[in-house]
Amino acid sequence: MRILAAILVLFLHPAIAAEIEPGEWEFTSTSTSRLFPGPQTVTFKRCIKKEEAANPDQWMNKPDPQGDCKLTPGAKTADTYTWTMECPQAKMRGNGVARMSRGTMEGETNMTGEVQGQKFELKTRVMGRRLGPCKG
Repeated sequence: MRILAAILVLFLHPAIAAEIEPGEWEFTSTSTSRLFPGPQTVTFKRCIKKEEAANPDQWMNKPDPQGDCKLTPGAKTADTYTWTMECPQAKMRGNGVARMSRGTMEGETNMTGEVQGQKFELKTRVMGRRLGPCKG
């Protein structure tokens, strides 16, 4: 589950790197793999302040405290961002793409890996949308 959390945070980092509209955002991530009994879905909300929307490094946490996963930025356009990711200790690598606007975001990552000698794929799709002003 630690790898799934790292993928989610890594996935969101480039997607929010373009300036999005500040406010309360909701993100839903769905991961599928033959390693799971079914799709694994996580939904959470986050208040993104004006200064954070312009500079996500102010609020992004390090996704992998042990430093195993490395994100390498790829192509970036006004509304699309790509990246590759490698997690040597977890024996995982892959790539991702995110498409965003000021009020919505969608994207996916495709990872491959190996656990106990068995190769697997992990696909994660993330959808995000601005709900309105931050609460409180």
